[in-house]
Amino acid sequence: MFAGGAAGTAARLGVEQFAPAEPGQWPLTTLLVNITGALVLAALLEYLASSRVDAELGRGIRLFGGTGICGGFTTYSTFADEQVMLIRDGHLLLALAYGGATLVVGALGTVAGLVLGARIARLGPDPVRSVEPDLVDPDVPR
Repeated sequence: MFAGGAAGTAARLGVEQFAPAEPGQWPLTTLLVNITGALVLAALLEYLASSRVDAELGRGIRLFGGTGICGGFTTYSTFADEQVMLIRDGHLLLALAYGGATLVVGALGTVAGLVLGARIARLGPDPVRSVEPDLVDPDVPR
C-alpha cells in the first residue's frame, strides 16, 4: 500500500507541476486529477467485484491500486485549500461552481468507472467454462 501511495502521490505531483493552478482561476488540474481518480478507482473496484479474481489477490490489488495509487493520486486537501483561497480572494461564485462541478462530475466519473470496470470484467475469460461452446457435444450431459 505504501508503494502504491508513493506512486500515486508522485504522479499527482507531476501533473500539478506540468499544469499548476493559477490564483483566482478555475483549478482545472485538481478537478481532472480527482475525477480521473474517481473513475479509475470505481473501474478497479467494479472489475474486482465482477470478475473471478482470487479473493486474496483481489485484496492485494485493491489495497495497492485503490487505497495506494488512487488514494495517493487524488487530493481532497488540495481541493479544500483551493476552495479557501478562492473564497478568501473574493471569488465566491467560482469557488461554489468549482465545488459543485467536483461533486457532480466526480459522481459521473464514478458511474463511468463502474460501467468500464464491468465491461472489462466481461471481456475476460470465464473460468467456469473451460470448453469452447462449439466444441461441446450437445448429447453429453454437463
